[in-house]
Amino acid sequence: MKTFLPGLVILFALAGVIFYNNMMHLACVVSLFLALLAGVVFTVQLNRRNAEKLARQEEIRNQLTADVAHELRTPLTAVSTNLEAMAEGVLEPTAERLNACYNEIRRLGNLVADLENLAKTESDILKFDPVQLDLLELASEVFETVEGEHVTVTADRERLLQVLNNLRSNAEKYGGGEITVTVKNNKNYGEIAVADKGNGISAEDLPHIFERFYRADKSRSRSTGGAGIGLAIVKSIVTAQGGTVSASSNPGEGSIFTVSLKK
Repeated sequence: MKTFLPGLVILFALAGVIFYNNMMHLACVVSLFLALLAGVVFTVQLNRRNAEKLARQEEIRNQLTADVAHELRTPLTAVSTNLEAMAEGVLEPTAERLNACYNEIRRLGNLVADLENLAKTESDILKFDPVQLDLLELASEVFETVEGEHVTVTADRERLLQVLNNLRSNAEKYGGGEITVTVKNNKNYGEIAVADKGNGISAEDLPHIFERFYRADKSRSRSTGGAGIGLAIVKSIVTAQGGTVSASSNPGEGSIFTVSLKK
């Protein structure tokens, strides 16, 4: 606000001089003041919104740092504890224990790979190569059975395959194994819907499932090995190509993930 005060003083003084010299009518001066006031109010609101946006971005960065630290700490603690116990002779280095350590290390590797993919997707380094693709044919490369019609969309082939593979992986982990894939034409968009018959997602969790590290089923995160990044990558890739991704679910009946891309 302080940065606008000198300009305000000058404009008010100029308006007063003009009015004093009878060069403008009172209505014109009032209009000038109102326009000036509206401009000041708009600028203040814009600055407030920008400050809120920056604060939200900082909050997301802090949360991401905390989430990454938590995801890394769990497998690192498990591996280090077991290896230390085996090295000191407290535990026998059996094949089962060594395999458990290997699985935790593999989980770390998958987490790092997911973070790299997410970083590439959300940075300017990753260049998309949009081409004309038949959505039905492309989906058939990922899923065994696909229903619907041939729809041509404009998208990066490799990135769209990554989206479909992530959706398939998510459906296999949490959807009970039964997956229904449908491709349809929706005006200027081609849509692909991936439906499963799992436990579904609660109304409380549904708005957050595309956030990094968010897992609706916390109890199964260890057994499935998911880090909660796959759907965040899906959203980043689809959004970057001008598309949208959404999810709907009825608890106990399953979930449907729908990707829409421009033709």
